[in-house]
Amino acid sequence: MSRVQSSTDRVDTATFATHGASARAVIRELLVHGALPRAELARRLQLSPAALTRVTRELLDTGTIRESGAASAGTGGRPGTPLEVSVERHQMVGIKVTGDGVYGVRTDALGHVQGSAQRQLASTDVDDVTHTIVDLVNEVAADAPVEAIGVGLAGTMSRFDDRVRRNLYLGWDDVPLGAALEHACGLPTVISNDVRALTAGVHWSGPARGHDDVAVVTTGVGVGIGLVIEGRTVAGTRGKAGMIGHQRISDSGPICSEGHRGCADSYLTTGAITRAVAVAHGEPSMTLERVCALADDGDAAARRVLADAGRALGAVVAGLVNALDLPNVILAGDGLPAVMRARPEIEESLALHLDRYASPPDVQLLVSDFDEWARGAAVVACQWLLLEPPRWVGTRRPGVRARGRDRDRRRRNDAVPIEA
Repeated sequence: MSRVQSSTDRVDTATFATHGASARAVIRELLVHGALPRAELARRLQLSPAALTRVTRELLDTGTIRESGAASAGTGGRPGTPLEVSVERHQMVGIKVTGDGVYGVRTDALGHVQGSAQRQLASTDVDDVTHTIVDLVNEVAADAPVEAIGVGLAGTMSRFDDRVRRNLYLGWDDVPLGAALEHACGLPTVISNDVRALTAGVHWSGPARGHDDVAVVTTGVGVGIGLVIEGRTVAGTRGKAGMIGHQRISDSGPICSEGHRGCADSYLTTGAITRAVAVAHGEPSMTLERVCALADDGDAAARRVLADAGRALGAVVAGLVNALDLPNVILAGDGLPAVMRARPEIEESLALHLDRYASPPDVQLLVSDFDEWARGAAVVACQWLLLEPPRWVGTRRPGVRARGRDRDRRRRNDAVPIEA
């Protein structure tokens, strides 16, 4: 198995994490907002012209940023030459873990995918899943040096975590996956909730780019929400922001797996939808694809179940807008093709539940596969390096050979824990 190539294997490029706080702030600003002139950067970051000149000189000398040929927006004075990040020189690996598979991508600093691969899981054993992820990292990172690994999966992780917390699909809780992957691959590794990771990717280089306040609502195996408020992905004080699956929709609705009647989960999850249609048709093996086909053929039961799901989704979105005054909402997840067959019901319910003084949001659809979720995890890794870089970066050379089950376990005692 080939060694994971670290960005420090290329001596001509500094990693994001090796720069100081002011330099990382400049990088973040350019990644989020695109090319900007020096005067605008200084204004946004409240730096003196002299201080900004010192910072940008360092970044230009290392090739981290470059002068852009893009037109500059006026700043009230002579704009100068805009600066931009050399995104292709800084690459991350993103991993999405489901209950039965692992999906990996390598991206540039903005989250543009450069390569991808996937593996099926033979089991949910921690060692088996870890080895599978290591193999996948080696494959997608084989062609270019990378700076960090981001892993997204369901759970109650903080925005930048080193452990998997309360993942029901794998049956894991308090599992130190970050340290295990960092040790095996020799790269800084951060763990994040998968919906929050998806939101980060959508915000940096997807349909939410340029918006400072947006919610991403996902439907599928579960119901989740990712939030960006004032330009920052929100995790909550304990990493649990966005838990809306059991929000009450109706007092007379179906019962969810937790015993709640009429909650969002009881209408919107893939299991809830397929079970309801399966009962009507006597087909225990009902799938979401079969539900969609039945609805398209005019089947009354399928159309009724999807209409109920649409009304539930409209109520969820309205509640978010009412509470947070969100101007933008993106609907995503593997359950999206089903619920979008009830678009009229979604719009009707949204209008019905919005406060009379609330402004209707701009609702967009994001049809995505698991690579999109993995891409978001790579963006989280990039954000982590720029906001809270691990302290050992720049003092210890990454690039430990990853050898799966046969890797040298004697090195385990030398692993450095992630600072997150």
